[in-house]
Amino acid sequence: MLKPLSTAEVNFHLGHEIGAEGRNSQVFRARDVQLDAELAIKKIEKARLGDVDEFFQEASLLYLSSHTNVVPIHYACQDDEHIYLAMPFFENGSLKGRMATGHLTVREIISYSTQFLSGLHNIHSKGLIHFDIKPDNILLSARGEAMLSDFGLAKQTVFGGRAGQDRIYGKMTPPEAFNTDEFTRHFDIYQVGLTIYRLAVGNSVFYEQFENFVENGALNRHRFRHAVVNGQFPSCSQFPEHIPHRLITTIRTCLATPPQERFNSASEIVNSFADIEGELLDWRLSDQGGDREWTKTTGDRTLRLKVDAGGASEATRQIGGGQVRRVRDFCQQAISRADIKRFLREY
Repeated sequence: MLKPLSTAEVNFHLGHEIGAEGRNSQVFRARDVQLDAELAIKKIEKARLGDVDEFFQEASLLYLSSHTNVVPIHYACQDDEHIYLAMPFFENGSLKGRMATGHLTVREIISYSTQFLSGLHNIHSKGLIHFDIKPDNILLSARGEAMLSDFGLAKQTVFGGRAGQDRIYGKMTPPEAFNTDEFTRHFDIYQVGLTIYRLAVGNSVFYEQFENFVENGALNRHRFRHAVVNGQFPSCSQFPEHIPHRLITTIRTCLATPPQERFNSASEIVNSFADIEGELLDWRLSDQGGDREWTKTTGDRTLRLKVDAGGASEATRQIGGGQVRRVRDFCQQAISRADIKRFLREY
């Protein structure tokens, strides 16, 4: 005999809202009263969902698919107007927050990307498409590892590996979204490429490009569509000089306009990182007011290259606590992009 459904109360106190891009939901820092535990509670309006039962079905798949690089769902509950998903609270925040503290090194970009791609591979193996990959939705664990989160837009694929989606985050829209509402996992691959692109160039550059399509406070959708469909947004013409060519090639492949020209899986993207090595991995870029500075510390040796807004450069090296010495060949009145790259590769 089937047991009737039991209904019980779950009590938690919502704290302050945790900021994120997009308004498909709200996320709050919260405390579960019964467990005396700190959580992150995602609050979703039922009116925004096409099918509440379908949402719970997809959330249950995530609950069952435990993975090191996927943020777990502790439990789900609802009231008359909202659905609530309880997840761990991550003190280290998101990858977007990490980016706000400064540029990442290439080694960090590859490490974080490999980690969240491992989680994405797990999601894809369950027949799901995430549909909302961006730095906001990649959280950092207590160990500093990247974990894929926020599955509010995730959909189960059907025959042919496709899933429908009509709620898409504008800045991360792939070209095919302007022509169809049925997608494959290549949708996620594009958003992965755009996420890694943002890690490489910095969010400020990405936002500046997007703002070029905003006119009188509103997005010019026609111009934006034209740029995305024709591969003009984002601009892949000029990456910071410390970004290796092989990583740029990986990003460009992810962002290919025809979906079939992108990588076919998350694991293929990870495999493309294998050949990225050498002196460029650990340079850290900082920029302010048009001035740029790259620094790298290896053992007791510290290297530095400063390039001011006018193009004048000063290159130095220091061993231990010894004297700071100029690297004369790279101290120039107007250093070229090629010479910047040469210094970063050779030192």
